Amino acid sequence: MAKKFEDKVKELEEIITVLENGDVSLDESIKKYTEAMKLVKECDDELKTVEDKISKIVSENGELKDFTVE
Repeated sequence: MAKKFEDKVKELEEIITVLENGDVSLDESIKKYTEAMKLVKECDDELKTVEDKISKIVSENGELKDFTVE
């Protein structure tokens, strides 16, 4: 089951806290950093997908059009 966006952000915050405390070994820090970067990429991809969806508007005939503010 895929994690929700909010859960990913919370997990990322927890990893940052652990890394900031400096109470982990170098190997564990590298693992945590790698895990954090994976979460950042997943969150970024999800945000881009949402951005693409909300930048479209449905016209009267049901077609999607780019939304622009004039």
